[in-house]
Amino acid sequence: MRITEATLTPLYLTLTHPLKTARGSYATRDGFLVRLRDEEGHVGQGEAMPLPEFGTESLATTHTVLRGWLSALKGQTLEDSIEGIEATLVPSASEEMRQRGARIRGIDSEQRVPAAQHGLELALLDLVAQRKGVPLCWLLAEEARQEVLVNALLSAEEPEDLAREAQAAVAEGYQTLKLKVAGRSLDMDEARVRAVREAAGPRVRLRLDANGGWTEPEANRALDRLGWYDLELVEQPTPPEDLQALWRVQRRAPCIIAADETLATPAAVRTLLTMDLGGGPAVGAVVIKPMVLGGLLPSMVVALRAAHLGMHAFVTSSIDGVVARAGAAHLASALPSGDLASGLAVGRLFADEPRDHPYQPHQGLVRLRDMPGLGLNPDLIWDR
Repeated sequence: MRITEATLTPLYLTLTHPLKTARGSYATRDGFLVRLRDEEGHVGQGEAMPLPEFGTESLATTHTVLRGWLSALKGQTLEDSIEGIEATLVPSASEEMRQRGARIRGIDSEQRVPAAQHGLELALLDLVAQRKGVPLCWLLAEEARQEVLVNALLSAEEPEDLAREAQAAVAEGYQTLKLKVAGRSLDMDEARVRAVREAAGPRVRLRLDANGGWTEPEANRALDRLGWYDLELVEQPTPPEDLQALWRVQRRAPCIIAADETLATPAAVRTLLTMDLGGGPAVGAVVIKPMVLGGLLPSMVVALRAAHLGMHAFVTSSIDGVVARAGAAHLASALPSGDLASGLAVGRLFADEPRDHPYQPHQGLVRLRDMPGLGLNPDLIWDR
């Protein structure tokens, strides 16, 4: 396939209400949309939405690198296959293109730029899948599911507001609710968790996300108290750099512990997926963030390796836009197991979310349409 057009457009998203996590509060998200057109008129779309505190490069670096890469790609002929995409993205197989892109803005070609790589990879995957006439997920796994179970992220702060939000989510059909914890007193966290559990009822799955905001002793105390509310899992209870603390917390926790921010660097991923301290895998689950891991293909490798070691894997957004979440939904549908809900129902958090797109959840599910590529109308995403 020949790339006849390669464009980069700024993407600005505003949250309806600031989302508070243990790592900070988010009111806006900035990134870029990638658009690749081939000689047959197919348009592949990708999204680069960096989040440095979660392990990506900065927004400025994303912009610089993508401009260089897209400039180098325009007019080039690429193999329309997974192998062709990997050859384009892997430095050893495409050093000339990467070096050219690096020289344009003076970026070190060895610098890790997962958000930029995600944006380009997703656009290429979308393009290749369209050329083959298949949904993108089929490039990842022939047995990909057509439905992806998703959780509702509760964003209110006060217990009373959370209770109303939880009731509304359950009424919409969500079977799994997620609540941010840490960054406030344990008494407040317990009041918030109690309010959600009482409002949602005993059959709904409840998961917590601490974003690495507790020390190991704090995590143990919190889980001793909050575990009484029948938790499905807790994401990243301890600081991401301390893998042994995460391992120890999992050994005494009343639920699954999921590694999230720990997966922010390749070295940490390798350690997590190879460490052997006895007594089974390091954690019960890994949280797959394609934007942080550098795309769908490296994310799939991590998920498959985790499954081989006995860990669950589920996909979450890093507070991304529609295009990135569409790619993440296709990834989630191709995972070895779909038992754990993915965190892709965050569109309601954005004030400027496109109203009409096929990745809106219904009854706690995102259903993938039998359409080539991502199945996203470029006009819907670009002309807003």
